[in-house]
Amino acid sequence: MPSGVRTLVSRLSWITVSHVLTSVLRLLNNVILARLLAPSLLGMMLIVSLFRTGIELFTDVGIGQNIVSNKKGHDPDFYDTAWTIQVFRGLVLGLICVLLAKPLAHSFGKADLSVVLPFAALFCILSGFSSVSTFLVQKNIEVARFAKFEMALAALNIPIYWTLAVITPTIWALIVGAVASIGALTVSTYLLIPGIRHRFFIDLKNARAILVFGKWIFWSSMISFLAMNFDRLFFAKELSLAQLGIYGIARNLTETITQLAVRYGNLLLFPMIAEMAAPPPEVRGRIRHGRRLVLVGAAVGLGALVAASDLIIRTLYDARYREAGIILPLLLIAAWLAILSTVNEYMLLGVSKPAMATYANAAKFISYAIAAPIALHYFGLVGAVLALSAGEAIKYVSLWLQSRSHHLGFGRDDAALSIAFLLSVAVFREALFRIGLTSNLQGLFPFAAIVLRN
Repeated sequence: MPSGVRTLVSRLSWITVSHVLTSVLRLLNNVILARLLAPSLLGMMLIVSLFRTGIELFTDVGIGQNIVSNKKGHDPDFYDTAWTIQVFRGLVLGLICVLLAKPLAHSFGKADLSVVLPFAALFCILSGFSSVSTFLVQKNIEVARFAKFEMALAALNIPIYWTLAVITPTIWALIVGAVASIGALTVSTYLLIPGIRHRFFIDLKNARAILVFGKWIFWSSMISFLAMNFDRLFFAKELSLAQLGIYGIARNLTETITQLAVRYGNLLLFPMIAEMAAPPPEVRGRIRHGRRLVLVGAAVGLGALVAASDLIIRTLYDARYREAGIILPLLLIAAWLAILSTVNEYMLLGVSKPAMATYANAAKFISYAIAAPIALHYFGLVGAVLALSAGEAIKYVSLWLQSRSHHLGFGRDDAALSIAFLLSVAVFREALFRIGLTSNLQGLFPFAAIVLRN
């Protein structure tokens, strides 16, 4: 096997193994916490996490993307400037968390949030002091080192959350657990690359370069947040905390899959293409084989997961969460389109076209804002989920059109892969039905069956 192929396979293996292991650990943590805590607490924590993610992305200037893509990323003057900007941003975000706690609690109609949300300030402040060593590892495409780092942290989080949930089965188990988890992450980043030390330092030329590149990252992150989290924002106002917690179960399981695609893009595809520094047609030819290899595996694996999705919910969760088994297969089908979009997004980022993802996410957000409220009103939660799935298709089409205009389109490949994905769902579901573990394919989508009968 050629050395280049061996290196690619090794990196793909490390990313996959680490993601699967950390996902299993997070799922185990989620299942145990769901049994120890009330669904309403999980719903409240979803809002807290959403708030923290939102203010971080609404002020994102692409510190990591700057270090990975800039030729001066290894220069201490450059990365110390980036780190200083990151620390200042974290402190400002902490202040914003405190100031917005009461207004947001009033907006969501959930008074307890006014007490809980200020603690999100600690999430932002601690994260701001993290070392940029994680970005340097990404720039060097040191996938094995990063994978070991993440697996160790995921294993550390479990005893923290479980102990707190047993001691105090309240929202504070989740809040204090999150603070401890982020604190451990921050400290660990300084151990990732021996010898890395940071100082408060601003080089005006480097700061200008970071902010100029970051302006598109800022807009992209802001629109991306709205597109990716519109469902949480919308449902947080429209659903009860218990319903929100049930939806969150299905959403978190789906994100486990889509985040693997994000990891491939972030840790491998983006730095590889950035390092090529080649014109788009050449990039397309060089990544075609590897892209097909990864996405064939994704199509078959995700198809199997969709086929068994309701079985997974019944096995892992008690009867309070049974509705998640109806929602999960719909979200997982949308996840296939999200995976294709993610790959295209990181290809465009690698050839310095960050604006393209912004336009695609804007189209997705607009479709969500129009369709989801109408669908929820007439068809309930399942109808709203179907509207959200349609939004993923709109994003994919937008990205494909833009990729094609830059000679990076893979339309025929994606069409063939999508057919393979749907066939995989049907074949695996039929196999599970034959051995008596699930109902037939129609039983996987009871909402569709009702519509067809009408």
